[in-house]
Amino acid sequence: MNLDIFLQKSSNVFAENRLLKFVVVALGIAVVINTAGLFIALNSQRVILVPPTINSRISVSGDKASDEYLKEFTRYILSLALTYNPVNARSQFSELLAVYDPAEFQTSRKELYELADKIENTKASSAFYIHAINNDIEKRRLEVTGTKKTYMVDQKAEDVLKVYIIEYRFYNGKFILIRLYEKPALGEKKGA
Repeated sequence: MNLDIFLQKSSNVFAENRLLKFVVVALGIAVVINTAGLFIALNSQRVILVPPTINSRISVSGDKASDEYLKEFTRYILSLALTYNPVNARSQFSELLAVYDPAEFQTSRKELYELADKIENTKASSAFYIHAINNDIEKRRLEVTGTKKTYMVDQKAEDVLKVYIIEYRFYNGKFILIRLYEKPALGEKKGA
């Protein structure tokens, strides 16, 4: 680049340097603005899913999801965990483990496979019918009320109203189950 604005060669070189410095600074500012815009776009990106079985729009954005998405995932998780028979219990529990938090995987795997052994030995089956799903967004907990019907060798063993708690988190838009447990009834201790 040659600037021939001034009569002296040194003045032209200084003018070229100022122009080049200005271009470098302008490019630096453009890169910073572009990077900030990219981070904002990635964090506010939404994926809208409409599978054939869902009649409403569900979405996941960063570490948040729509209520419809959480309700569908709740139905899926509880169907795998609480509606079973001796033939499908082990395969359903294996599918459920794919949703678990890696930190809780081993503990949950042991508990679920012990339960699968009991189900196969006693020929028990169960069905859970959801009545209500309450979402506590700040605590990332879902409280599900429903009726659990248990059968032992084709005879009804139990028909009880139960409340289950699902603790969850999101990682890169993926729902991760941290913990699923039965809420203790009034007067019952939490560890019992």
